[in-house]
Formats: sequence, structure tokens, C-alpha cells
Amino acid sequence: MTHTIRRITSTLVAAEAVLLLFAALFLIIESFISEAKNFDALLAEIFFAILGGLALFIAARGIRNGKSYGNAPALLANLIALAVSYYVYQGGWWGIALPLACCAVLTICGVLYLTAKAVNPYTE
Repeated sequence: MTHTIRRITSTLVAAEAVLLLFAALFLIIESFISEAKNFDALLAEIFFAILGGLALFIAARGIRNGKSYGNAPALLANLIALAVSYYVYQGGWWGIALPLACCAVLTICGVLYLTAKAVNPYTE
């Protein structure tokens, strides 16, 4: 059971990493299409989206391999995603907010389960 949860959790974290990298690509393309008003903020958003995506890929690999270094970044990213989904929902985009919230809650539960198993591996 632990192996299945580890695989599902790492897949969800890797999917979030792909989404962040696509968001960075979107921001890059959008900067050429439209006129950016605050170019420094746009560059910072692109940089942090790329950095976050790469960090989540590393976290997903750590979770899949049973290492504990991927748990904290995955948990933090999904707590942030949960807050973002709330604000997206408040903006009226419930079709995006609900899947994001579900993915975040599933990943948070998976990370917490794996962390509990790492602390006490004899519980089942």
C-alpha cells in the first residue's frame, strides 16, 4: 500500500511541476504577444515558476525513491496551491479551483501518510 501511495503522490507532484513549467512558458509567450507594464515583475514570475517547477521535479523524484527530502517542498507547494485554489474560486473560476484543490488535498494526504510511515514504519 505504501508503494502505491508513494507512486501516486510523486506523480501528482510531478504533474504540478509540469503545470508550473507550462505557466512559465505561457508567461514567456504572453510577454511577446501583449505589452508588459511591469517587466521586472514578469521576469521574477517567470524565474520563480521555472525554479519552482524544477524543485518540484526533484521533490517528486525524492518521494518516488523513498527519500524524505521531497516531502517538505511538496507539502509547502500544495498548501500554497490550496490557498491559490480558494482565491481562484472566489474569482469565479470554480472549474479550475476545484480540480486544483482536490489535487492539493490528495497530495497533502499522501505526503503526510508517507511522513508518518517514515517515522513509524511498523504501523499498518
